[in-house]
Amino acid sequence: MSESRTKRRSALTHFLRSRRAALSPDEVGMASAGGRTRAGLRREEVAVLAGVSASWYAWLEQGRPIRVSDGILDAISRALRLTELERVHLYRLADANPPLSEACAGPPDAEILQRMVDTQLLGPACVIDRYWDVLAVNEEAAGVLHLGQAGNENFLISLFTGSHGRRYRDLPRVARRMTARFRLQASYLPDDPRYERMADQLAQDSDEFAEIWDRHEVEECTSTTVRLDHLGASRAPFTLFTMDLCEAACSRLLVYLPPGAGAPSGWK
Repeated sequence: MSESRTKRRSALTHFLRSRRAALSPDEVGMASAGGRTRAGLRREEVAVLAGVSASWYAWLEQGRPIRVSDGILDAISRALRLTELERVHLYRLADANPPLSEACAGPPDAEILQRMVDTQLLGPACVIDRYWDVLAVNEEAAGVLHLGQAGNENFLISLFTGSHGRRYRDLPRVARRMTARFRLQASYLPDDPRYERMADQLAQDSDEFAEIWDRHEVEECTSTTVRLDHLGASRAPFTLFTMDLCEAACSRLLVYLPPGAGAPSGWK
């Protein structure tokens, strides 16, 4: 077992013990037996509440390298009365793909998003959701990037099949990087069929996308340079900054900083 995984297993042990110690039998509707030397629930009681065997739960809490299903993790989360954030934390400690938080899954406030991009005076700016649908776009992005009205445009689809893609002088490089970022985004929700439908449709509509998609590349949304083609543009590249606005990048702010413009304070 790698050192990082060993540390996660140790953290899992501590986390489960701390959550178990924070609950009393009365809080979960169980009779309180005598002879307790420590506060909180016993392992056997958590196992009963989660519907798993006592020995199996003990192995999990001891950090043994056992495989855990999402259903079991959810059952343990309910037994320990975990918050939504704590449930996501449990998934990560158990080496499982974290679920999308309910707060993240909800629709963002469209008015706030539009005000956000309208105040980005440094350059074109837009906000996209987890499917890369455009949620908000400022006037400069509409003009320079040819992004349509929010709610009627998809950033990735337009990159390959619309006028948006034609605004990049280095489109092959941008298309490859954006596709790799989209694939990483899809990994956050492996059971969501919309990602597969989007990829299948794009592969039919664009040979370029089909070729890139088959490479199965993934990439984080770090800053990168892009060369835009519009009136008055110099040959110098723009710097594309991204900022995730919530867990699992359910909404993401993109700002294209023109040549010579510094990054907003505190941004990476």
